[in-house]
Amino acid sequence: MNVTTGQFSNGIGNFQDLKKLYDLQLAYIRKKGIHFTFVFVKYSEEAAVSYEDFYQLVKENLRKSDFVFAHQSKQYIILVLTISKVMESKSFLVRLQTAMSPLKMPLVAVIAEIANSSHPLEEVLEAGETKVMSLDFSEAQIVTIPHFTEKERIKMKVSIIENDHITQSIFSNLFHNLETAEQDLEVRVFNDGLEFMESDWYRSEHPHIVVLNDILPRKNGFEVLHFLRGLPNDQKYLILFISTRNSEEAQLYCLENGADAYFIRPFNLKIFEIRIKNHLRRSR
Repeated sequence: MNVTTGQFSNGIGNFQDLKKLYDLQLAYIRKKGIHFTFVFVKYSEEAAVSYEDFYQLVKENLRKSDFVFAHQSKQYIILVLTISKVMESKSFLVRLQTAMSPLKMPLVAVIAEIANSSHPLEEVLEAGETKVMSLDFSEAQIVTIPHFTEKERIKMKVSIIENDHITQSIFSNLFHNLETAEQDLEVRVFNDGLEFMESDWYRSEHPHIVVLNDILPRKNGFEVLHFLRGLPNDQKYLILFISTRNSEEAQLYCLENGADAYFIRPFNLKIFEIRIKNHLRRSR
């Protein structure tokens, strides 16, 4: 079936609302790796209620965070279950099957879990429609489409703010070797805090690891720390502070003002690497 945007925008009365919702959910995938599902539920003209009443019954059983869309063909309805994977969607459909028992119509549904933002809405709608319309009402059926479950690769930025070229090279090599199958690390080196703050590098929505020396030619590490923690959505920054100051006072000041870790030179690079690996693992 060759489906165009126009075919679905005409078939779904509030297609633009569905498109906005889909784009929003894709943003959650890119930022936080949160999956969601499309569920296509088939309607039978032999049911004990009209399509409109069937639509209302399904709507009444949804969570407040979920959405339902009608199709002008009146052959199926489309559900968008936010923050849901296949298992949560199946649990919902089991509850829906109970609610449908008076309708004398077996539940026939298709689940498409969306885990990757590379798929356009029209591709998901085409796959769901093709599959659900191929099913009959001989028995209750819940079928899954695995095509959209490939995990999104998480893009993560790394800023090394350090004026010693040897240290720059050590940290750069460390991060380049840490890139995983799920994460792309984009590493950039800055010679001082002012160079970093005058760039646009820190402005993106992506998670961001900042390796920050405290002593820098222009705008020292403490100034950069205050700058980053004063930005909106400052939680996206993991700030690792590097210092020669061994005093408890310096460490407390740095941690109380937003540093996530404080490393005193010279330190064990393996411990630093494990700290990064733990953060990357939790970010998947």
